[in-house]
Amino acid sequence: MLLACQDLPKEYRGEEGRKKLEKYRKQFVEGVVLLDEKLEDKLPKGDYFLIIAVKNPEDPQPIAVLRVKNPEFPYRFRISGKHKIRQDKLIEGDLILSARVSKSPMAEVQKGDIVGSASAKAGEKGVKIVLSTEVP
Repeated sequence: MLLACQDLPKEYRGEEGRKKLEKYRKQFVEGVVLLDEKLEDKLPKGDYFLIIAVKNPEDPQPIAVLRVKNPEFPYRFRISGKHKIRQDKLIEGDLILSARVSKSPMAEVQKGDIVGSASAKAGEKGVKIVLSTEVP
């Protein structure tokens, strides 16, 4: 239900308008990042970062990124429009979520990082990403 003090703009009325609004309403993905128990001893000593990137399967550039310093696993996340780094793109349709633990908060994958990924759809809840591979 949508409540407002003013009329909905014409572009959001009717069936087509509802479809547009639904696209914006589903601009999120949420789930949990798990660390494979075989790699628990590989977590960096001291400060480290969990970086979760949301991408369109057709485009290598992330749409949204969440960085968390020193998270505990399992880590529950929700990535929404406020995490977008590309304002020209929506979090919509099919998505690829990649997660990694790194000593560095930067975007580049480095030797020793622990990585994992999962497929999802915009608006999906319960996505599970398992950090299962150490970068050689």
